[in-house]
Amino acid sequence: MKSEEIERLNTAMKETSDKRLYERYLAVRLRLEGHSFAEIGDLLGRVRQTISLYWQNYQKHGLAGLEMDHSPGQPTKLTEEQRSQLATMLERMNFSFTKATYTLAQADEDAQELFRKHNIC
Repeated sequence: MKSEEIERLNTAMKETSDKRLYERYLAVRLRLEGHSFAEIGDLLGRVRQTISLYWQNYQKHGLAGLEMDHSPGQPTKLTEEQRSQLATMLERMNFSFTKATYTLAQADEDAQELFRKHNIC
């Protein structure tokens, strides 16, 4: 039974391009191979509790339990109204409240080419 589960995990690991999902598959595979939560956490740079959660989700839901519906992280601390007020205030100060997507308007093309020629292998 364990060897079949390990084989399914190996297949899933080969098929995914999501590195976080790969890590979850690997954690469960290592657990099936007999490693402790603490050992797996040390190997993957995660706390023992995180590895335990991966395992519990796998036990309850199989491979599907390891998939994420959303990116985990700390919830926003600002309400929508606060975010709107902040955006308005920053806009008045000529700042942007969005992810930076600008390019350097005064970039020297020749200097950039010289830099690339000498610094990129």
